Parts: sequence; structure tokens; C-alpha cells
Amino acid sequence: MKLCIRSLLLTLVLCELLFAASDAYQSRSGAVRFVIWFGSHHGPEKMAVFVTVLIVVALLYRLRGRLGASLSDACKRKGDYDGALRWLRWTSLGHPSVQVLCNEGLTLCQAGRLTEAEGYCQRGLALSQGGAAYPRLHAVLGFVLMDRGRYDEAERSFQRAIQAGDQSGGSHSGLAELLLVKGLETEKALAYANQAIELSQRRAVGRVHWAHYANRAWALALLGRSEEARESLALALCQPAPRASGTAERHWRAGMALLAMQQPDEACQHFRLGKDADPRGKYGRRCAELLRKNQ
Repeated sequence: MKLCIRSLLLTLVLCELLFAASDAYQSRSGAVRFVIWFGSHHGPEKMAVFVTVLIVVALLYRLRGRLGASLSDACKRKGDYDGALRWLRWTSLGHPSVQVLCNEGLTLCQAGRLTEAEGYCQRGLALSQGGAAYPRLHAVLGFVLMDRGRYDEAERSFQRAIQAGDQSGGSHSGLAELLLVKGLETEKALAYANQAIELSQRRAVGRVHWAHYANRAWALALLGRSEEARESLALALCQPAPRASGTAERHWRAGMALLAMQQPDEACQHFRLGKDADPRGKYGRRCAELLRKNQ
């Protein structure tokens, strides 16, 4: 496994050198002249190998965002955010794509490093010319701004994600959480949570993210509809959450819904589980703080 990873990194280093060479030529014609020169000095067989390697390396370079996300996932599953960030940065080789910057912003947000997270999101938006082609960036930035208490900016960011084509339900769920955290317009928060669920159901995957159900449960609990809230909460808790941050986040949301139902003892059970699941992450620390306040 280690040898395979080292080989991939070596390939990406080669890609870095090739792109640097391309920058030095500063034009396609220069790159073409280089290929012609190589072919004239090394023959057709070596030329074929060279072109094949060049194509493979170019593809790997373009897929570096997915490669980094895949390699960092094992670290995120156990709450090792520094390890996840190292994988994302190593595989980007100093030339992070929009996807890499978005993943770095999200990882930093999950770790509670919000100032850094905002910076990476803003870099991604600049690189993608405002995020029109990558609406998830606006959504991630919305969560970062909400956590920093900049609610108006967060709302605008979620709305921009929706306008840019985010139909995953994530931005609608973010708007629901925003209103729930502010303690305002609970009916509107419930409407956003229901929209998030409906959008998820329309997707090809057909599976509704547990956070949408948890937000609906929280809103229903605040409206005094405890029986419906428990039904929605049960749907949220029955789904898998393989990453440490997701497990802690789900227990935090469950605890908030139960506090709204005037069930502090049951809420503390979830806060304790969330604290233990991700002690280094944002939601684990939130759970620890709420556990101290409500025990």
C-alpha cells in the first residue's frame, strides 16, 4: 500500500515538472517543438512511451482533487484533520484545484479552524471565477461564516450556492440550520429542511442525508411537535455516519433537538457520544461544552 502511494506521489511530482516545463515554453507551439525534438532524438518506440506517460500524468494531474479526497478520507474517518490536510496538500503539489481548495476549506471547518477555512474558500472562489461552476464552495463558505457568527453573509452564500445550481439539498439544509441557530422563523427553517429532503429524494442516489432529517427534527421540536420530531430524529439516527466529524455532528444535532423537547438527560447522552467520537473536531468540542452546561 505504501509503495503504491509513493508511486502515485512520484507520478504527480513528474507531473509538476512537466507543467513547469510547459510554463517555460509559454505556448503550445513550444510544447509541440519539444515533442518533435524528443521524437527525432529517441525514435518512435521511445516517443510512443513518452506520449503515453505524458497522457497518464496529465490525467492524474487533472484528477488530483479526487485523489487527494480519496487518500485523505481514511484520516477524516478517525478525526485526524492534520493528516487529511497533509494528503490534500501533497497531492495538489502546490497547484490546488478548486476541488482541493474546497476540500481543504471543509476539512478546516470540521476541525474548527474557521479563519483558515474561510481563506481557502475565498481562494477557491477566486480560482473558479466566483464559484459559478462549483456551487459547493459557496455552501462550504456558508457553514464557515455561520460558525463565525456572520449570519447575513452566510445566508447570502447559501443563496448563491442555490443560484449556482446546488440541488443536493445541502444549501437548503444550511439555511434551515442558520435560522435554528439564530432562534428565528422556525416555520421557515422547517420549510427549508423539508425542501432539502425533497431535493435529496429527487437525486439519482435517492438517499436523504441524515442532517436534513436532524434539522427537521430540531425545527419540529421547537414548534412543540415532539412526536413528529422523534420520527424524523429516528430517520437521522438510523443512517451510517462513517467519519468522526459526521458522527459527532449527528449527535450534536440530536442533542439540540432533544433539548428543544425539554429532554436534557437524553440530550446529554448524545452530547457525550459526540464528544467521544471526535474530541479534536468542531462538533466534538461543541458537544463537550453543551455537556458541561446541561449535566
